[in-house]
Amino acid sequence: MKKKDCVNSNVNNNDTTKNGLNAYSLAGIGIGGIIGAGFFLGSSLAISKAGPSVILAFILGGIIMSQVLGSMTSISINRPVKGSFRVYTEQYLGKFIGFLLGWVIFTSGILSLGSEAIATGIFLKYWMPNISSSVFALAALIIVIFINRLGTKYFGYIESLMAVIKIAIIIFFVILGILYISRNGITLKQNPFTSLTAFFPNKIPGFLQSMLIVIFTFAGISTVAMATSEVRKPCYEIPKATVLLTLGTVLLYVLSMFVIVSTVDWNLINTDVSPFVQSFNNIGYGWASTLINAAILVSTFSVMIGTYYGCVQILTSLAQAKEAPKILETSTERGFHKYSWLATGCISIVVVLIAFVLGSKLFNYLISSSSYFSFFNWTINLLTYITWMKYRDKSEIYDSPLIKGRLSAIITIIVIIILLIISLGVSDFRIGFYVAVSILLIISAFYKLISH
Repeated sequence: MKKKDCVNSNVNNNDTTKNGLNAYSLAGIGIGGIIGAGFFLGSSLAISKAGPSVILAFILGGIIMSQVLGSMTSISINRPVKGSFRVYTEQYLGKFIGFLLGWVIFTSGILSLGSEAIATGIFLKYWMPNISSSVFALAALIIVIFINRLGTKYFGYIESLMAVIKIAIIIFFVILGILYISRNGITLKQNPFTSLTAFFPNKIPGFLQSMLIVIFTFAGISTVAMATSEVRKPCYEIPKATVLLTLGTVLLYVLSMFVIVSTVDWNLINTDVSPFVQSFNNIGYGWASTLINAAILVSTFSVMIGTYYGCVQILTSLAQAKEAPKILETSTERGFHKYSWLATGCISIVVVLIAFVLGSKLFNYLISSSSYFSFFNWTINLLTYITWMKYRDKSEIYDSPLIKGRLSAIITIIVIIILLIISLGVSDFRIGFYVAVSILLIISAFYKLISH
């Protein structure tokens, strides 16, 4: 966007609020919300489905993510409000869709908080095996709750610091891997880059089935859209942040996958162990498994902080729209929504406790439904963007460089629908789909009850 466009836009670019976020803080929040345990651990499942072609899967996932992020920020820069795209969805697609989207995002966020808290407990138990992982999980969640109490300024600093730690560890991994490959070449029995058969061992269906896991690793971009209303000089800072976020995340993902499939036979990837650990072991750096565990721990904390922030924002937005208890929109003089913050904390603690009672397998099915929620959320966001493009005000002149108009949004929606249909060919994914549909029906029923 040109400088003169920023001047002519109806966006307030003179906002120098002391607690406002800048581009680097917003990019840090985005990376914090995206790169989590789902990537460090879940990528092994994506590799087992796609083989070496997982590299292309992450590129495709990044392209889809960039289109959604572009659609979100194109509207939010022109119309900065708390709750961002939930509010826009209600304005352009109707009250029911806005209600549904808002509560789906909140529910998905709460489930993600629970899964990351449990993962944190398991990772901490690695160093202190005599203490129950449930104690660690609750302790981690309580720490996250109070970090979000500090306000956006300190929250942005902490999230950015954690993002730097994660990025540094991934870069360290990539550098070691590339140095090893440059010195020794690819020493695997079958070089994955010698033929299409080697690169696509499970053919196109396997490649497409891996996309559900890949999409899940990008799901945290909702946090960015939630934070845009807290950015100072949004017309300048948000575009810079989204480009940094998109290029940085995709590059880190793709280079990491390249190193892994070049140092470990894809069919030997163990889904119970991080593929990063397996790669380090294969190139003779077994000591680095502790480093990777530390990276996963930082990642889970970071994702929890960003997700919690998003849940508070969306709950406040729902209350302001009279789709949640009115008390949740109450704020302090500094703009802190204490009751939304407290409600999110209480609900997430209850979810963690229920998860331990129900058992990990059932809870994992609940978490797998989050990927289908991402498909739903992203499709609705793109539909909102298409409608906004048609009815936008003349003063709303900003367009994100990440998305190229309605045609780009329509193509992305078609790709998402194709990926959703193909993912249902995997039995475990189908269970997550059924759970997601059930939750959507329950939320719809609540809307009917409230509306009457």
